[in-house]
Amino acid sequence: MNIKILFVEDDERLRDVLLEAALLEGYDAQGAASAEEAAERLRDEPFEVLVTDVALPGMSGLDLLRQCQRLRPGILPIVITAHGTIDTAVEAMKRGAADFITKPFELDGLLGTIRVAAERAARTRALTQGGEGKSAASLVAAAPAMQRLLEQVRAIAPFQTTVLVTGETGTGKEMVARAIHDLSPRGGKALVALNCAAVPEQLLEDELFGHVKGAFTGAQSARDGRFEQADGGTLFLDEIGDMSLPLQSKLLRVLQEREFEKLGSSRTVKVNVRVVAATSADLQRRIDEGTFRPDLYYRLNVVHLSLPPLRERREDVRPLAEHLLAKFCADAGLPVKSVSEEAWDALAAYRWPGNVRQLRNAVERAAVLTGAATEIHLQDLPEEVREAVAVEDAHGAATHAGLRPWRRSPEDDDAGVNFDEVVTKVERDLLLQSLAKTGGNKLRAAQLLGMKRTTFVEKLKRLGIEWEKETADGERE
Repeated sequence: MNIKILFVEDDERLRDVLLEAALLEGYDAQGAASAEEAAERLRDEPFEVLVTDVALPGMSGLDLLRQCQRLRPGILPIVITAHGTIDTAVEAMKRGAADFITKPFELDGLLGTIRVAAERAARTRALTQGGEGKSAASLVAAAPAMQRLLEQVRAIAPFQTTVLVTGETGTGKEMVARAIHDLSPRGGKALVALNCAAVPEQLLEDELFGHVKGAFTGAQSARDGRFEQADGGTLFLDEIGDMSLPLQSKLLRVLQEREFEKLGSSRTVKVNVRVVAATSADLQRRIDEGTFRPDLYYRLNVVHLSLPPLRERREDVRPLAEHLLAKFCADAGLPVKSVSEEAWDALAAYRWPGNVRQLRNAVERAAVLTGAATEIHLQDLPEEVREAVAVEDAHGAATHAGLRPWRRSPEDDDAGVNFDEVVTKVERDLLLQSLAKTGGNKLRAAQLLGMKRTTFVEKLKRLGIEWEKETADGERE
C-alpha cells in the first residue's frame, strides 16, 4: 500500500525503528526530527498519514496538529506521548488527531493503528482520483464540528443520495457541494450550480429545464437547462427555499422520476443527475407557513449537513484566514504575507456575521492595502474588525477603571443571557471610559478606539450618551 507517512520523533533510534517497520509494511515512510522540519515537509510533499510525538524540541506535536489541516488538508494524524493523560488525549482529538497512543507501546499495536489510518487514506485517494479532491482540501476543518462534517462528506460522497446543506449565508455551502461532487464517482463530470434566489421566478423554470425553439416569443433556438447540462454529474441548487410552489412540484417529479419536459415540448427527457440543495432559510418554518412543500423537503432531506457559523468554530478562523490569504496572494501576484499577533487577536475576537465570505473579503482587503509589504497589521483590517478587539480590551480595562462590568444575576441562570444587552453595556462602558480619558474630547476619544470621529459620535447618539449628563450623574453617585 503506497501510502505516504511522515514520522516526527526526535529520538533518532526510535525514529529509525518506526521507519524500518513502516517500510516493511510497504508504506512510503519518511522521518523528521522536529515539528518545524515536519511543517516544511508537509508543505512540500503530499503525506497522507502523520505519526508525531507530543514532546519535541521547539514546537510541540500538539502545536504541529494546529497546522496540519492548513499545510496538508485531509491528512490523518496519529499522536504518541509518554504522558497519556485524558486532558492531552482530548486536546489532541480537538486538534484533529485520528488516534492517540501512549508510550511504552507495542509495535504491532502502533502498526495496526497506522494500518487503519492508511486504509482510510487509500479510500479517500480512490475517491479523489480525477477530481483530486481540490474542494475537499479547501474545506478547513480545525474545529471538531467541521471535522465531523468533513467525515460525513467523505462518507456520503460515493453514493447518489440527495443531500440538503443548511447554514447561514456565507458559511461555505457551495464548497461543501463541490467537495461532495469531487469525492464522488461523478467527480470527472460536470458540476452545475444555480442560485434559485438570483433568477426571476418567471425565468427559473427555463433555467432548470430549458426550452425548444419557438417555445415562447424570442426563443429563436433550443436551449438545454441546468438538469441536462448536469447529466451524469451533480446539480447544486442554492437557496432552494426561495423556489415557488409550482416549480417545487416540477422539481419533485424530476427527483422521483429522473425525467422532465422542456418548455414548449411534450417529449420526455431522462437524466442521471445527483442533486445537492442548499438553503439559509428555515424550511420547517416555511412548511408551516405553507410556502414550501413537505414532500419535497423529505425528498431533499435524505442526508442533512448543517454548516455551523464561523462564530461557533473559532478554531477555524486562523487556518481559514491563512489559507485564503495565501491563495489570494498567489493568484494576485502579491508577496507571501504574514499576520501580526495583534491582527490575529482582532480576527479571533470578531463575531463574523457574514461568516467565511466576510472573512475572505477582510483578508483580501488587507492584502491589497498592504501591497508589497509582507506583514498585515491591525490597522489594515476593516474598521468593524478593529472595533471588536477594542471592545474586548475595554471590558477588562473598564473593570480596573471603576466601571461596572456586566455580571450574571441569579435570575439569569433561568432566563438566559441577552447577548445584545451584554454587548451594549460593554460598548457603553468603553465609550464613557474613552471620553473620561480625554476630558470629553470626542476626536481624541475616537482616535483612542481606532475609529473615525463620525462613527464615534454616531455610536454616542445610538446609545443615548450625553457626556456632560453622564459625568454629572457619575459625580452624584
